[in-house]
Amino acid sequence: MRLLKIETKDFRTLQNTTLNFASNYCTISGKNNAGKSCVIKLLLNLFESGEPDPWGENDYGFDYKEDKTKWVKNLDPISVQYEIEFSKKDDPSFIAFLEKQSSTTIDSQIVDVVIKTEVQHSDKITYTIKIDNKSVTEDAASEILRRLKSSDLMFHHNSTDQQNKILSRSRRRSYYEALLSDAELKHLSQAARTVETKIKKLARDHRERLNNLLGRLREKYDVEFTISQRFASKRHFFGIKLNDKKVGVSLNDWGSGTQNRTHILISILQAKRNKDNPSSQDKSTPVVVIEEPECFLHPSAQSEFGKVLRDLSTELGIQIIVTTHSPYMLNREHASSNILLSRKVKKRANPETIVINTSGANWMTPFADHLGIPPQELDELKPLFSTNRTILLVEGEIDKAYFEHLRSLPLGSAKINNSIEIISYGGFSVLKNTALLKFVLSNFDKFFITFDADCQRDVEPSLKGIGLKLRIDYLPVGLNQTGKNRIEGLLPPRISSAVFSREIDLVHKLSSSTQESREAREELKKKLLDEFKKHSDYSQQELQGFSDIVGIINKKFNV
Repeated sequence: MRLLKIETKDFRTLQNTTLNFASNYCTISGKNNAGKSCVIKLLLNLFESGEPDPWGENDYGFDYKEDKTKWVKNLDPISVQYEIEFSKKDDPSFIAFLEKQSSTTIDSQIVDVVIKTEVQHSDKITYTIKIDNKSVTEDAASEILRRLKSSDLMFHHNSTDQQNKILSRSRRRSYYEALLSDAELKHLSQAARTVETKIKKLARDHRERLNNLLGRLREKYDVEFTISQRFASKRHFFGIKLNDKKVGVSLNDWGSGTQNRTHILISILQAKRNKDNPSSQDKSTPVVVIEEPECFLHPSAQSEFGKVLRDLSTELGIQIIVTTHSPYMLNREHASSNILLSRKVKKRANPETIVINTSGANWMTPFADHLGIPPQELDELKPLFSTNRTILLVEGEIDKAYFEHLRSLPLGSAKINNSIEIISYGGFSVLKNTALLKFVLSNFDKFFITFDADCQRDVEPSLKGIGLKLRIDYLPVGLNQTGKNRIEGLLPPRISSAVFSREIDLVHKLSSSTQESREAREELKKKLLDEFKKHSDYSQQELQGFSDIVGIINKKFNV
């Protein structure tokens, strides 16, 4: 299943709003009270049953008085329309159910279902449903809605109250124990041991299958089965626990951030298990909705976890919808998948939720909003949002051309591996913005930064400030000599001599006015590069400066 679109009219702050959801990893962000919780409520209204939570109260269902947009004075109904896509491959059981309710045979592989909800002033709720643009009867609509709410088609995880739920369950179990006699508790204990023995046997049989669902995460986690203590439930459930191989303590002793991350992974693995169910009668693909997965996580852990969620969504073919306040949780590979909500509260203006355009040239808007920087600063850094996880960052396009050309020159064993992407960050001033730099670098598994040696004093304090180390994470390029403290300072003397003797006018302009000098310097740099690329008969000694730098870079990348 995929959620494609929600359209609202007069629902809370979503007065007249259309939300389009990406089919893979999709985020919803914005400042507090921008409307994120309104979207979550709409999802819960459609996919959750509304039955009382055994451990507390739920907040599902529509209430006209509470949900009607406050500044709208008419008594028109609240209107919410959902567009959902089902696949015969991934949702065969639900499509078979749709065929039965609509009394038609569905031939297409992808089925579009539109559900429109209207809440009247009297709190009467009416539903209309179309399947591939064909309306179904009122009775069929009622049955389809009931199936949506009972089929586990949405897994919802709220990171902000996970710990409260754990506490509530603990207190409720203590309450039950106080009501039962010793004999009743003993009887239940014996029954639980019998069930536990059977479940442990099943757990051993199925552990490897569940481990396979982890895919690449098997290097970091082991799977264990636990037994649910929900004796009041009509069904017995396996509990799933992921143990971090690097941590020799149980899940309950981990920090809140690690526990929260593991609970989220469990939800995704359960969704994957539903999708891979061998029985077509039970096979379905849920949407996983996660509220603020960054809770309790350090920014570096947020970055790592963001990568994991994006990878899992792609690899497992599961739509993951995330609400977040963290730039590290945004979709970097497909920026248009980030929904940014905003509210502009002004006098004599309605503070409705607005969906900011994040497509095309506006791709950087959510990132800039979270980082608190002007969007244009990020727009210049779009090349840094590379999908490549191993990257060499160089100061400018000319530096990039030098390093690309070095791949073809005889540097002995010091070769830049073709798997390393070389990207220009557009000037050393970027390296001085520590917040932006730290965020950009978090996108990569391995990186190395170079810059001209003449700006080392300007940028090195910032690099050291975020924990980077000289010759391990970054390196100034050039010689420690006036006029040679740039990458051009490493050129063989014959290249420099040939260009400078030929371009006497440009050399003279270097001592002229600032603008003229800057233009002459850039022109000379291009001519030096062109001259360098004309030749291939360099000796090892002539290229020693370049060879030394490439050797240091390759050491970082284990080449």
